[in-house]
Amino acid sequence: MERTTRKEQATETREKLLEAAKTLFAERGYDGTPVREINKQIGKGDGILYHYFPGGKREILSVLLQESMVRRKYELQIATQSIEELKLRDALLTFSRRFYEVFMADIDILRIMVRVSDLLDLEQQEEFSDMIKKQTELFAQFLRRREQKGEIRTLNYIMATRQFIAMIMQILITELGIVKIQWEEDTETYLEQIVDYTFELWRKP
Repeated sequence: MERTTRKEQATETREKLLEAAKTLFAERGYDGTPVREINKQIGKGDGILYHYFPGGKREILSVLLQESMVRRKYELQIATQSIEELKLRDALLTFSRRFYEVFMADIDILRIMVRVSDLLDLEQQEEFSDMIKKQTELFAQFLRRREQKGEIRTLNYIMATRQFIAMIMQILITELGIVKIQWEEDTETYLEQIVDYTFELWRKP
């Protein structure tokens, strides 16, 4: 029983370190966050971070990004599967909402990725690229099936998917503060406008 408790405590401490590092990296930047500050954030001594992450800040950054990418990849795949039986407009709206929610649920990670892009190694860059490519392919396959059912016209499915996702990403770019855009619409209204515009482009005459 004690061994289980210790294991649970170790897991909890590790998660607290990751959460503290994520918050601080997003607020102050990677270079502006000393290891001591991360330890202090969870009320632990100076050596605790190195006990769980021997590679220090660089390792904890890698773990944050890796775990986030795995989680997002899974959630986006589930989102694509969940819309299969919906009517086309409902499917597009459900997917656009879920895509937005998946990224907004952990916007600190997006802020970190923007700030530390020069620190990402080739493998990390390729993982993120592969995640986006895989999601694009899955949605393109969804569109192909809808075309076979006669619901939409023949398209370049990959380019159609890229265009659709890019329009959703504009909201995330605004939320990140990369570009200050003052949309007249709220997020839900904007997503509905994207879907209606796209639906008109894709539907069969």
